[in-house]
Amino acid sequence: MTYIILILTLVFSFPVFSQGVITRINNTKQVLVEMKSLEGFLPDAKVIILSEENQTLLAFGKVHDIHLETTPALVKVDIIEIVDNSLVSVGDQVDLASIETFKDHDIPGFNSLTLSSSRKIPSRYKELVYLGVFTSEGHNLEKSETLISPFQIQYGITDKFGAKIVNALWLDGYLNGGLKYQVVHNKYAKLTLNSFGAYKVERQDWIGQFGGVLTLPQNAKFQNHFAATFTFDPQFKQANATSNLGLFQDSDIRNITEYILDNWNRVLYGPVYNVELQAFGGTVSYMWIWDHFHMSLGIATKDFTNLTIGGTEGYYYVYDFFWRF
Repeated sequence: MTYIILILTLVFSFPVFSQGVITRINNTKQVLVEMKSLEGFLPDAKVIILSEENQTLLAFGKVHDIHLETTPALVKVDIIEIVDNSLVSVGDQVDLASIETFKDHDIPGFNSLTLSSSRKIPSRYKELVYLGVFTSEGHNLEKSETLISPFQIQYGITDKFGAKIVNALWLDGYLNGGLKYQVVHNKYAKLTLNSFGAYKVERQDWIGQFGGVLTLPQNAKFQNHFAATFTFDPQFKQANATSNLGLFQDSDIRNITEYILDNWNRVLYGPVYNVELQAFGGTVSYMWIWDHFHMSLGIATKDFTNLTIGGTEGYYYVYDFFWRF
């Protein structure tokens, strides 16, 4: 029994080895890494650099190229960002940016480290598909990925193309559906276009929506989302969908700033221009993200001029919760 306990203690206390070690600093933006394992190390793959002493995150970057003619193999890594003015040195460790690495080393949240993969990965490490309010639109889900909330259901047909339905409209007898298509996705910008339509036969009532989201990263913690949504409802004053259900009442243009916290939760805030009211408002919300469940809560206003000092007039609550898997 004593030997079993000793073996278990050694196994679970054994250090987690990295896949590579820095052997040379080429310049302030590039290092040379001697590899112990090349599994997953492909050109442009995301990597993290950990301190040799205490395994804390120093920097992150991407694979530049691989030299297989040497033994062991050598990899050039371009440094994207240094964390908290840390110093990267020879002997520091390099690992592939993966779920296992994030969990083993308790890696803090950075937009530059969000993951996308054919493997099922926890939602906390992915890009957002909502921007803090259930009627807002973000980017597309991954292929075969599903999002379910009391308000709507989304499905990723491919990594670039997705579909959705709004539950409240179906329950009220409206045939409806929406499509998303991701036009651009690179390190400089992401652009997704979306459309939506609903029709109720007995009322001959229809609604159309068109819009898009352009995301521009600022740095590893902040990125800006420019979102526009335009609603077309020929029976706006009498239409049940926009009045009684409270859906799709306004066309708006938003500039939402996303800040990612160390625990991978998000803060979302920014101004909103309401096209119908021709007024500027704003929104701020906090989004909790677990492996599959998301929940957000915040406040917003459609018109800053309606706000009262020390009062609550002009505000309304924004909230959402959904499962993504």
